[in-house]
Amino acid sequence: MGKVVTGIKAGVVAGVIYSIILAPFTYFTLVLLKEDIISMIMASLPEGYSLTAEEIFSFALLIGIITVFIAGIILGVIFGLIYGWAYEKIPGRTAIIKGIFFGIILWLIFSVILGFGNLGYGVTYYLYSLVEGLITSLIFGLLLGYFYNRFTPKTIG
Repeated sequence: MGKVVTGIKAGVVAGVIYSIILAPFTYFTLVLLKEDIISMIMASLPEGYSLTAEEIFSFALLIGIITVFIAGIILGVIFGLIYGWAYEKIPGRTAIIKGIFFGIILWLIFSVILGFGNLGYGVTYYLYSLVEGLITSLIFGLLLGYFYNRFTPKTIG
């Protein structure tokens, strides 16, 4: 149980730092794809809707950043718990290597496999999300491993 608690602590800290790093990526992605996003918003707006696509997009920029922070902390707790529970089974000799491996697994599951749904937004967005996902998953895994090691009590012996 102690390793799970250590994993949760490491996950929270890694999640907060991950969120701080991911927020600009999210903002940049939304701004980069602004025209496509506004086109999709316009296509889905009912006739006579009081808000414009531009106003909804501006709101999405704000909500996107807030969502990244909240999700980063929540997922940090969940992934930290899983990491702490599975620590001994994860390949690697050090907590950091294990964390990087764990990050790659997260990327494969969430960006590659589940990310196929992003193809509906176009190949460019899907490929961008793969690269962004890999970079941020590696960073999260590295942070998770680093803080797991840092929060693990050292035995004198």
